[in-house]
Amino acid sequence: MKKIFSASLLLFFSASLFSQTTSKRNVEIVRDSFGVPHIFGKTDADCAYGLIYAECEDDFSTVQWGLLASKGMLGRILGIDGARIDYAVQLMRIEKTINEHYEKDISPEFKKLLEAAAEAGNLYAKQHPDKVLVKKALPVRPQDFIGGYMLAMALMTGVDGALNSVVNGTAPEVSFTDKGRGSNAMAMNSKITTDGNVYLDVNSHQPLEGPLSWYEAHVCSEEGWNMYGSTFHGGVTIFHGVNENLGWAHTTNGFDAIDVFQLQPDPNKKNHYLIDGVSHKLETGRAKLSVNLAKHPDKKKFILTIGKKIWWSKYGATVVNKKGTFAVRLASNMTIKAPEQWYRMDKAKNYTEFRNALEMQGIVNQNITYADKNDTIFFISNGAFPKRDENYDWTTTVPGNTSKTLWTEFFPESSIPQVLNPECGYVFNANNSCFRSTCANSNPVCTKNIATMCMDTTMTNRGLRFEENIAKYNKVSWDDFLKIKYDSKYPAHPLFFKKFEAFDIVELKEEEHADIADAIRIIKGWDKGGDLNNMNAALVYSVLYYVYNNTNGEQEKLFAIDKKAKFEFFVKAIQEVKKQMLADFGSVSIPLGDYQRHQRGDVDLPTDGGPDMWNAKYCKPYGNKGRVRAYIGETFILLAKFTKDGPTFRTISPYGSSNTPGAKHYTDQMQMYVNHETKEESLKREWAYKHAERIYHPGE
Repeated sequence: MKKIFSASLLLFFSASLFSQTTSKRNVEIVRDSFGVPHIFGKTDADCAYGLIYAECEDDFSTVQWGLLASKGMLGRILGIDGARIDYAVQLMRIEKTINEHYEKDISPEFKKLLEAAAEAGNLYAKQHPDKVLVKKALPVRPQDFIGGYMLAMALMTGVDGALNSVVNGTAPEVSFTDKGRGSNAMAMNSKITTDGNVYLDVNSHQPLEGPLSWYEAHVCSEEGWNMYGSTFHGGVTIFHGVNENLGWAHTTNGFDAIDVFQLQPDPNKKNHYLIDGVSHKLETGRAKLSVNLAKHPDKKKFILTIGKKIWWSKYGATVVNKKGTFAVRLASNMTIKAPEQWYRMDKAKNYTEFRNALEMQGIVNQNITYADKNDTIFFISNGAFPKRDENYDWTTTVPGNTSKTLWTEFFPESSIPQVLNPECGYVFNANNSCFRSTCANSNPVCTKNIATMCMDTTMTNRGLRFEENIAKYNKVSWDDFLKIKYDSKYPAHPLFFKKFEAFDIVELKEEEHADIADAIRIIKGWDKGGDLNNMNAALVYSVLYYVYNNTNGEQEKLFAIDKKAKFEFFVKAIQEVKKQMLADFGSVSIPLGDYQRHQRGDVDLPTDGGPDMWNAKYCKPYGNKGRVRAYIGETFILLAKFTKDGPTFRTISPYGSSNTPGAKHYTDQMQMYVNHETKEESLKREWAYKHAERIYHPGE
C-alpha cells in the first residue's frame, strides 16, 4: 500500500480466550502441497475458528502482537516503542467505543464468528503455553478483535503522525481571530481482453514479513462463505481475493482522513474550552502503561508500570502541551464495523450485494478495484470522508472553538469518486490520484464537494507507467496482462527520482568531478530499468537510498534556496556510494541482482524491480556485504481470470505459508517468487483434497 506503515505501529487483530481444551467445531483444515490452509466448516463460525487456529499454527507470535496491541499491552514485549502504541490505544478510547457500540452495531451472525475465533485462539494458547508471550493478556473477549481492526484503521489513515505532532508540540498553531509506500491493482473486462474474459490483479505492497505481512488462506462453509485470498495474522476474514463470483484488490488512498484542532481554553475555568462561546470541561483520565525495560525482552522481563494523563474533548482524543490544547479527530475510532464489512464483502454474490456491503462504511480508507464473472469492473476511492466546512483550510491545524469545524457526518458511498464499466475496458490504481483511474474520458471529476474530501491528486511512478503501458494495446491478452503486472521499468519521467531532478543532479558535469565522473555518466545514462542484469540500477538505487536516508525533508528546504549546498550534497552522496561499492563489489557497474536480494534464512536469491516500480521492491542492508534485501514491496499476489463460470487463479507469496524457521513451507515459494512464477490454487473442495498434504481437525 502507498503509505508504508511503521512496522512497530500497524499491528492487526487478536485471538485467544480460555475455555475448552478440545474442539467441538465442525471444521476440517486441508493443507495443500504448499501448506496453504483450505478451511472447510459447516458454518461460517466454524470456518472463522479454523482460520484463526491455522494462523496460530503458522505464526502464533504475530497473532499475539495484535492481541497485545488491542489490549494496550504491547509495551510488555516491545518496550518503549510498544508503550507508545498502548498510549495511543487508550488515548483514542478504543475499548470504550467498542463497549458502547458492540451490541447494537455488530450483528448476531458476525458475533458468532468473533466468539468462534476467540475460542480457537484460546485452544491454541492452552495447548502451547510455552508460546504465550504475555499471560496477563489472557483471557480476552471476542470484542478484542474489534480493537485490533480499529487500531489498524487508525494507523492506515496516519494517526501515528498526527498524534506525534500534537504530543511533541510540532502541530501548527492557529489564531482564534482568524478562520483556519504502496500497492497495485488493475481489472480489465471484455471490452479490452482478447478472450472476452475478465482479468484481476490483486497485488498490495506490504512488508514481506512481520505484523504487516499477508497470510494466504481459503475458507469454505456450507452457509455460502467461499473466499480465497489473504488476511493479516489474526484476521477473522479474508481482506482481498476472490470468491466464486467476484474479487477485489485494495490499495491505500491518500486522502486527508485525520484533522488536528487547536482548542480555545476558557480563561475563567481550568481544564475547560470554548465552542461557540460555550464552556465545556475536558474529560480526564490516566493511561496505564506497562513497559518492559529488559535488554532482551524475549528472554527476560523487567516490567515498569507508569501512568500518563490523557484528555478527551468533543473533538476527540486530546493532548495538552506547551503550545496549547490540541485534539485529533478521525473516523476510525468512531466505527467498529470494519471486520463485519469485510465479511459481507467476502460473501457478496454479485456487484449489487458488494455495493450494499460498501454502504456500511466501516472500512474507513482503502481503494477498491473490483471484477466479477458478469463482465463488471469497478473502481472506488473507498472510505469515510468527513463533510467539512469548505471555508476552512483542512490541510493544517483547524480552530477547535466553533461548531462549524466539528464535523459529524460523512459523504455517502454513492458520492465518492468511482468508475463503473468504462468504455476502454480497464480500471487501475497504484496509489495514484483517483481522478486518473481509467481512460481520460471516463475518469471521475473533482467537484466542489469532493474538494473538501482533501483527495490526493498526485501520480506515482507506477500510475504513470501503467498509463504508458496500456497505451500500447488496443486489446490485451493474458500474457500482455502478466507483462504489465511484472513490469520493471520507470516511466519516461519518473517522479520517484524527482530528488535527482529537482536538485539538478543531472547538471553535475563529469569534467568538474573527475573522481566520480564514471558514476555521474552511469546515473545520466541509466535506462530507468530494474531487471536483474541491469548494470546501472544498483548505483542509482544506492544513491537514491543515501539521499532518502540523509535528508528527512529538512535539507530539501535548504536545497530549495541554496543551490551550492545541494550540489555539494549530491557530490558527497555519489562519492560515498562509489567508495562503498568499490569496497564491496570492486565496481560501480554491477548486475542489479548482485546487489538487490530476496533473502530469508539460508536462502539468498537475486531479485529485480525497484522502489515505486510496478514490480515494487524497497530494500535495506542486511549483513551480506554491500547488499540489500527486499523488506517491503511485492507480497501476496493473486492473478485471476473470470469466465462466466467463475474464476481460475494463481497465487504466490514471497516466502511460504509458514513463518516458523526450519518449517517445510518457510522458504519454499522464494525461487518461484523471484522467477515471476505462480502456483495453482482453487475454490473447489475436490481440488483441495486432491492436492492435500495434510488433513486434520483443529486441536488434534
